[in-house]
Amino acid sequence: MSLFEKHIDAIEIAVKTAYWMCFVVGFMLFFAGHVTILMAVVIGVILLSRVILYEIRRTRAGWDRKSAEESELRREQRREHRERELRLQIRRLQRPDP
Repeated sequence: MSLFEKHIDAIEIAVKTAYWMCFVVGFMLFFAGHVTILMAVVIGVILLSRVILYEIRRTRAGWDRKSAEESELRREQRREHRERELRLQIRRLQRPDP
């Protein structure tokens, strides 16, 4: 498990916070008429935040998909086990008593 995956919740909170702070600062700078290099930095942080949030969503979707596959596999194994147990029980009941 990578560092990104290990701390995904904290990273998501930090990125969302940075995104919204830069969004507000960007509007303040735009309406104040200060379209400078700082505005370019704000836009860069916003774009980078969107990319990171996209990767977080992709990672979580992968985890959900993997979890669903594992759950389906366990369900199938339990069903096969129940069928095997029922077959054994039927065989025991069909045997003649000695």
